[in-house]
Amino acid sequence: MRPFAFVPLALSCLAVAPAAAQTGPEANLVLTILGGVATGHELWTVEKQPLCVLIPAGGQYTCGSNVDTLRLSRGIGSSIVLGTAATYFPSPHVGFHVELSYLGLPLDNACTGVSYDGSVSSGDTYERNRQTCDDIQSQAGTGSAVVIFGGVTLRATPRRALSPYLRGSVGVVNQSRSMVEVVGAFVDPSGFHERQVVADPRPRATSAMLGGAAGFTSPLGTGYQFRLEVRDVVARLDRLTGSANGLGIGPTASRFYHHIALTLALDVVLEKKRGRRY
Repeated sequence: MRPFAFVPLALSCLAVAPAAAQTGPEANLVLTILGGVATGHELWTVEKQPLCVLIPAGGQYTCGSNVDTLRLSRGIGSSIVLGTAATYFPSPHVGFHVELSYLGLPLDNACTGVSYDGSVSSGDTYERNRQTCDDIQSQAGTGSAVVIFGGVTLRATPRRALSPYLRGSVGVVNQSRSMVEVVGAFVDPSGFHERQVVADPRPRATSAMLGGAAGFTSPLGTGYQFRLEVRDVVARLDRLTGSANGLGIGPTASRFYHHIALTLALDVVLEKKRGRRY
């Protein structure tokens, strides 16, 4: 057989091989169920917080002339993230997303007595201020927020087995409790009493939020995707910037804080473009 007899056959194979290859499907509308963990951070510290020694009078309490000094601080502990999101891609690489998620904002309080000379001088044998401080210190971290945001998603390779993406978001954070208010408790012969050490006359319930994220998706059979994402939720929170006065009112300010989170998610693909041969 002549050597050139194989050339037409080889060319035929090259022509057929690409036609047999194909790309994967392209997800256009995706519903996401996610969960993960978020980092915490310090919030504020007051090195010297005066606290008057209480004097019982007719079943109530009034501030005496003696004063103790406490050191107060507050931070936000690490927490969980849970949420659901929807993403729509009108084009292969650009999409729009909305998300409703729960972000734990557990408040970690710390209180130490700088000086209890006022309690000693007044003869407060029940050490009400020390009890109040110890109660603040022992309080379990509570607090959370509901985050609602939307934005733009940019993805690189929508038809590949691994599709990296970037997200930018804006939204609001609705907090369940004040970031400033501090309440402690003490017990004496008249019973259990709560004492407000720092008040918050205008607690911020809703604040602005900015966010960014990076991650990737990978198909999990027909109609599902696995998603891994690192996100930064930047929320504006109130903070105490100085000691409170005798009424419990102190100077406050607000600033943006970063909450870095790692999330795992399951995507349910509601609409997609089929893969094509080429």
